[in-house]
Parts: sequence; C-alpha cells; structure tokens
Amino acid sequence: MTLIEILVAVSLMGLLAVAMVTALTVGAGAWQDARTRLTLDRRIASANEIFYAEFEGILPVETRPDPSGAATVPRAVFFQGTPESMRFVSDYSLTAGRRGGLRLVELQISETSRGRRVLINEQPYRGPADLAGIIQGVDRDAFAGGLRLVFAPIQPRPTSLILADELQECRFSYLRPARNYAAPALWIPEWTELMELPGAIRVEMMPRQDEARLLPVTITAPIRARPALAGGGGG
Repeated sequence: MTLIEILVAVSLMGLLAVAMVTALTVGAGAWQDARTRLTLDRRIASANEIFYAEFEGILPVETRPDPSGAATVPRAVFFQGTPESMRFVSDYSLTAGRRGGLRLVELQISETSRGRRVLINEQPYRGPADLAGIIQGVDRDAFAGGLRLVFAPIQPRPTSLILADELQECRFSYLRPARNYAAPALWIPEWTELMELPGAIRVEMMPRQDEARLLPVTITAPIRARPALAGGGGG
C-alpha cells in the first residue's frame, strides 16, 4: 500500500465521519423540535379540556346579602368576567372531575418575564357564605347603565395551577345572547349582567414571537345552565 492510497483512505474516512456527525446533529435537532412541539401541543390540549369542562359546568349560584352589613350586595347570579379574570361556581373539579362536588373557580391572567400566564385557583363551594369576602359591593356601570358587582382582586396561591404559560397575548370574552332581531348576539370583553350568565366564553391565546411555529389558539365553550331568577337589574 502506497502513501497516496493511505492518504486517500484517511480522507474518505474523514468525510464519512463528518457526514455521520452532521446527520446525527440534524437528527438530534429535529428530535428536540418535535419533542418541544409535542409538549406544547399536549399543554394546549390539557388547557383546552380544562377550560371546556370548567365552563360547561358553570352553575347559576345566587348571591345573598352580607349578614355583617359590610357590603351591600343585591340579588344576582354570581359570575365575574373581565378580559383578564373570571370567577364562577362549577360542578367540575380538577382532582375528581364531575364527582368532586361544587367548586369555586378563579381564573387570572398575569404577567411574567416570559410572557403572559393563565392561573387557576379552585376550592370547595359550600354555600353563599363563601362569597362574602369576594363580593365587595356594587357600583354603577358608567357605559351600560345599571348596577354591577364589585369583586375583590384574585390573588395567586401556592396551590395555583398554571393552565397556559409563555403567551404573547391572552384574553377572555363573553357572549351576550340576542335580545331580539335588532340586538343580535355579541361578544363583549366584560360581563356586567346581574341576572344572567353568558351564553358562552371565549379564550384567545397567542404564542410569543419565538414560538411562532405554534398557531394562535381560540377556545370557545358554551354555558349550558340558565338562571331561574326573575326580575331586572343587568348592567
């Protein structure tokens, strides 16, 4: 074997080694991207299922006056709905599903260094007395007229669960059912009706720019329960 043949063989082996390393690097990168995408898809699917279950389980719980007289609370259906927060009573439990009893649910969108985050708090609901520290009174709705409930701010807890994370944008909106032909159903950013529940709830989530491969997600879930309260008083 001559020196030239040895050099040619070493060169070919070097080229083959470079090709193998490149192929392994590309394969590892593709595997990591697929794993990241799968994790994001699973996270969104889980959040989707929780949103649907919680919203479809909303019940029209009636508020009662505060016995201590600290807050003046009118007769109303308990529901808080703003672009960044929600409170309601649901028959769905995160730990026990439909068999976990009634739950007082809080949803809050908060800011973090990595974008927006959706937190959920859940606790057993035993009766209207559990709402005493949440409803702080009523206020006049400057835009729609009428009264609206005033709620205490939602606070994160050690037991809070992260439903969605690292979002560029996230907001809630609420479907106001059609009143008549002149007033069709309308999506609104804040719920101010005292005697009604929304017809449906929509959650819009947009990923951050560096997660552009993940498409914006919109979750819309109907509220099947309808209040049986009589009388007026919406916002």
